[in-house]
Order: sequence, then C-alpha cells, then structure tokens
Amino acid sequence: QIGYDTCQSISIAGKRHKITTIMMTYNYRNKSCAVMAIAVLLLTSAFVIGLSPASSRRSSIHPVAQQNRIATTSIISSPFALSSKSSDEESQQKTSTTSLYDDLPAKKPWTFGILTSGFPPQQLLVPFVKFVTFQVWRLMMNELVTHDEQGRFIRESFQAGNNPAPLDLDGSYRLYLGNPCPWCHRVKAAVAVLGVENQDIPITMLIDDAEKASKGGWILPKPSEEDKTSIAEELITGDLAGVYNFCYRDILGERERYHGRCTAPLLVDVNAGKIVTNESNEIMVLLNDYSRRKGSFADTTTIDLRPVGMEEELDKATKYWFNLLWNGAYRCGFATSQVAYDEAASDVLKGLSEMNDLLASRPYLMGDAITEVDLKNFAWVTRHDYAYTIIFKSPGGRIAQYRNIAAWVKRMVSDYPKLLESLDMSDACGSYYRQLFMLNFGRIVPNIPSAREWVSAL
Repeated sequence: QIGYDTCQSISIAGKRHKITTIMMTYNYRNKSCAVMAIAVLLLTSAFVIGLSPASSRRSSIHPVAQQNRIATTSIISSPFALSSKSSDEESQQKTSTTSLYDDLPAKKPWTFGILTSGFPPQQLLVPFVKFVTFQVWRLMMNELVTHDEQGRFIRESFQAGNNPAPLDLDGSYRLYLGNPCPWCHRVKAAVAVLGVENQDIPITMLIDDAEKASKGGWILPKPSEEDKTSIAEELITGDLAGVYNFCYRDILGERERYHGRCTAPLLVDVNAGKIVTNESNEIMVLLNDYSRRKGSFADTTTIDLRPVGMEEELDKATKYWFNLLWNGAYRCGFATSQVAYDEAASDVLKGLSEMNDLLASRPYLMGDAITEVDLKNFAWVTRHDYAYTIIFKSPGGRIAQYRNIAAWVKRMVSDYPKLLESLDMSDACGSYYRQLFMLNFGRIVPNIPSAREWVSAL
C-alpha cells in the first residue's frame, strides 16, 4: 500500500524544498507492488535532487583533494636528470602546472547527481539498484530462452519437418542461413567442403535484424530478378517468419500464423513450398548424401563427411561435444544463477582440454580424415575468442593457448581454403553484442578481426 504526506521543507544544495514522504507497506503476496513503491520513492528523491542548480552539484571533490589536484606539477621528460634552475624558471614551472585528470567537458549528459548528493543514502540506494536491475535482467533472460528453477539454460527443440527423405538430385531446394548463427555456419561449411554448387541448392543469406522482423530475428535480403519470376513471393521477401507461415499454409487457419520459433538453418523444397527440415544435423546428413550420390553419378571423387559404418560413432561424438562445448558456451551466457554458470563453465574447460589432448595424436577429431564433427567444432571455435569468452563469459582463454587446437584450425583452412569464405567473423561475433542487448546493455562492440587475420595469429 502506498500513501503520502508532506513534511517540512528541507535544505538540499543550498535551496529549500518541500519533500513528499512516501509511506509503504510491503505486501508479500505481490512483490511487484513493493518494487514499484520503492521505485517511486527513489525516483521522487532523484527528481528533487535534480531540481538543484547544476553549479551546486558540479563537483563533489573534497577541498583538500581539489587543492592537491590543482597543485599537481607537470611530468618532466627526464625526471632523474639533475639541473640547476634559475628562480625565474622555477617560478614559471610552479605557475604552469598540468593535471593527469581531464577537465570537465563544457557539455556533458545530464544526471540526477544522486550518488554525489548523499540522498538517498548509498547504503540503501546501491542494494536497491542492484536488486531492480537483476530482476529486470532475469525477466528478459527468461523471456528470451527457457530456464529451469536453478537458472540453467534449457535448449528446446523447435524442429520443423520429420525424418526427411533423401534429397532428389533433380529437385529444387533452397537453404536459408544466417552468418552469425553457429548452427548455420556448420551447414555452410559443409556446403563449402562438399563443393555443392549454388545452382544445385541456392543459399539465401539472412540478415539478423530483430527490429524489422515480425517474429524472431531474421529478415530476407532483396531478391534477384530471376528469383522474382520463378519462386513464390513469400519465400523470397519479408522475413523468415513469412517463409514458415507460407510453408505451413495448408494447416494454418485463415490469418493464422505459425506459433513456433522461426529458426535457421532452414531447408525448403521450393517447388512444393514445404519445409524439409530446420535441424542442422539433418541438413548436413542430407547434403552429404546428396553430394555422395551426385559425385557417384558424375563419376567424380567426393569428400565424405559421414562415412558408411561410422554413423553411430559420429552421432555419439556430436552429442558429446554438444554437451561440453557447443551448448556449454550458451549455458554460460544464459545462466541466471552462479550455480548454473559454474556447471557450464566446468564443462567448457573440460571440453577444451579433452579436444586439445585428442588432437595431439591425430590430424582430425575422428581420425585421419575430416568429418562432420570437425565442421561442427570449427563453427564453435571460430566464435570462442571474440564472442563466447567475452559476452558469454565462457572460460578457457584464447584458442591460441591450445597448441593442438590451433594447429587443427590451420590445417582445416589449409586443406579446405573455402572454409575461410564460409564465415564473416567480424559480423558473426559482432552480432552477439548487437542483438543480445540483455547481455550488453551498452551495445559496445569490441574490435573483431577477420577470420583470415584470426587464423594467422594462432
């Protein structure tokens, strides 16, 4: 319950103000009311402080500290050199003093001046601000992704399509991929390594822009003139949500929209206007089978990312690295409790150590030849240094610290040069800072090198 009363005027910054006292009763059955009441109190206090003239709040530096600041002498280029100075030189040195600190700008952002005023008391203000910001942050995190009661990130499945059949060599398909997404990157890396041509399965590179997308975060680029005449408009214009709505048009009611998450990668049968699958593992299997059959038909030697007889071993490795590394970094970043973060961080450290040890005795993760597991880990490793370790607080340091992993990365791009073309590293890592605003309120993006520069520095 909130009431108010007007007390006697008080003096703040040399001026008299009448203060309205907020009377609150905490209601345990509705915590949001209590938070709102306290917020009203502090905002009222902040408003009163803000009424004081700027000159009275310009500086809260202690007089002695201010005097010491003014008296700071300039730094001499050779402090250890002894020289005799005339009285005129000494007098000039005393008067021409400089400070290590910057002068206050003529124009600066307006503030309430709460922290320098002493009202409300810092012992109350700081805990309250911490509490409110944490509650708001946790609410946004829970809206973004799913968590359990202990604050652990739970990755849900939003799979569309069910047990897809092998791709028709004469079919018409389209891949929708987003550069920032590691699950999309593994698919694009498979396309690059397998040599699947764009005329076989065209790729639409999505743009991550949650402010323009009607749902999710992906919008479609401007279509080509050729696509405008041969493909349904809903598959090449608008956003990815429109693609999902079109592909589910037969089961959705009039004006009804697809209710699931509109995720990428996405493989669509353009002729039928149906989703084949949006599961990255399935897409990689389909692409490898497509390349294998197309290579056999053309009587050419092809790379096999999923050799016959190794399927069970590859699936087991995929699940293992997913738990430790691929999902481990996201569990670090989306954890809303210290316990949840510590568990995830421990898995990431274990995964990096085991991966480095494994690559000490073999050129690739599964043996002597590249497989789908290498490409999946490659998509994770390229984001570790400049995205996961910073914005997700994923531990382990830089990849360059792991000699065998670094050598494996260099071997990959040396044996398969097109891998470097599968990623715009600056855009991919930068997207985490631009789009995950709840993890980066200031929206500051660090300096991120290109993939080629990053590999050269390993």
